[in-house]
Amino acid sequence: MLKKNQLVLILLTLVLMLSVFYIRSPFNNNDEKNPEGDQNVSGEVEETGRMEELQSLRVILNEERAAQVLGLDAIIADSNKTVEEKNSALEEKHYINGLTEQELLLEVQIISKGYRDAFVHATNTGVDITVVANENTASTANQIIVMALTSFNQEFDNVTVNFQTAEEVMGTVNNESSES
Repeated sequence: MLKKNQLVLILLTLVLMLSVFYIRSPFNNNDEKNPEGDQNVSGEVEETGRMEELQSLRVILNEERAAQVLGLDAIIADSNKTVEEKNSALEEKHYINGLTEQELLLEVQIISKGYRDAFVHATNTGVDITVVANENTASTANQIIVMALTSFNQEFDNVTVNFQTAEEVMGTVNNESSES
């Protein structure tokens, strides 16, 4: 009988903990502020949070890289491939994952400098950085370039910083998606 009571007590505790987590969950805060979701009812550009347009670029980039990783996983799992091919695929997979992590960290660093949002896309040849800001100077661009060069584990010959206002980003992304 004692074991049944302990089981009931454990389950009751688990339900209570999940209830408290659900109530205090940080994921529900957006629904309380704006019942319409992430859309801005007045049509104005919001000054806080990440921009949906740059988020869609991140999703596209992540999908491309996920497809690359799946291809590499297929090479790694293939019993007909040589050890060298599997090692090369594994190294490329680690490189892609590391590149994604470093991009996200650099975005967070840029945003922590007071910019509204940022998008970083690194390739084998260089890094393209889009910073959402109303004002820009050569010195701030140089600071961002230095941050980019120190953030990645490899040297890049080409680091590009592109400052855009929120309206420009929204127009650029909307035009790109309509062309596709």
